[in-house]
Amino acid sequence: MNYYRFFIANWKILLFAILFAFFSGFGQTFLLSLYIPHFLKEFSISHTLYSTIYAVATLLSGITIIFAGKIIDRVPLKSFAVAVIVGIAAANIVAGLTFNLIILFLAIFMLRFFGQGLLSHTAMTAMGKYFTKNRGKALSVAYLGFPIAEGLFPIIIVGAILAFGWRQSFFLSALSIVVILLPVTLYLLHKFKQEDIKEEFGNSARGNLPLTVDNERTWSQKEIVRDKSFYFFAPTAFLVGFILTALFFFQTFIAEFKGWTIEWMALNITAYAIASFSFSILAGPITDKYTAKKIFPFILFPMIIGLITLIVFKHPFATTLFWFFVGVTAGLNPTVSNALYAEEYGIQGLGAVRSLFTFVMVGSTALGPIMYSLMLNSGLTFNLIHVIIIVVTTFLFI
Repeated sequence: MNYYRFFIANWKILLFAILFAFFSGFGQTFLLSLYIPHFLKEFSISHTLYSTIYAVATLLSGITIIFAGKIIDRVPLKSFAVAVIVGIAAANIVAGLTFNLIILFLAIFMLRFFGQGLLSHTAMTAMGKYFTKNRGKALSVAYLGFPIAEGLFPIIIVGAILAFGWRQSFFLSALSIVVILLPVTLYLLHKFKQEDIKEEFGNSARGNLPLTVDNERTWSQKEIVRDKSFYFFAPTAFLVGFILTALFFFQTFIAEFKGWTIEWMALNITAYAIASFSFSILAGPITDKYTAKKIFPFILFPMIIGLITLIVFKHPFATTLFWFFVGVTAGLNPTVSNALYAEEYGIQGLGAVRSLFTFVMVGSTALGPIMYSLMLNSGLTFNLIHVIIIVVTTFLFI
């Protein structure tokens, strides 16, 4: 079943997942970073203090997801989705009403928890639970919401801030969620049942995987943490989030260190977007054919090649190669990893499973900028930092 036929056959649930991935942008770093100058000016705080607030709020949201994320296993998808929508709308309202640092902390926590956390979690968990033979394709389709958001949201939000002010832009974001996401979600999930899913069951390497959950084991979070496979999977989830967030956070400083202009560095992020988009599409059918477990060990290799390129070369076109290889890992990771969790731990408790790995990922996005800052302050250069990361990554997977 090609992507077109697959989407037409399952367009409602797939569009739902794309929209949730797209609207998760309201809690992602690429969007919230646009508000940093306004927060610093409004509350007269330093960049260091704001970074600390952001990191602690992000870590707290990750811990909370461990408990909240598994609720999706026990309640109807529509009920869970509506609760998440109400939460992200409320988060934007709180952000717009922020008048002191305590409320700012609460706003960032809510945006990270409901946006980066639960909106993404809902989209990916639904695809993992409801699809079997075409799980890879479903996850690839859902992932498209992320690069679309990365391309559109900054333009929209910057325009809204310039036209109406930063507080009003948060209110407009909340309004768009209530007016667009809520009614569309209610329509798409109206009377939705797993029996509505249409898949093509042909020959593939997934033939030995269970197609039903009748006799499937339900893993508790405690059992998962005790399972040795968790400690093979978790480092990849951590490293991808850690490295990606730090690279974006410090992109202007990396450009200065390498002797590249900031404009050239930003322009070449297009290579990242193209690679991420393309390889997320390719990851679907490849995962369906060979299984995620066989592909997963290779996810970090392109990113390592990108870091080596960044270390060795100073030519401006090395920027393009660097971002491209990083984008390959960014595109492969969500589809392969989320399919892997379903393959390894089953789908009955997939919400609980993904909650743990979401916590690892969210925690890594909070620690990335902090650890880079500490290493830079200790006198290490970006090249040395990336050599350390490459060595640690290689050691973990030997």
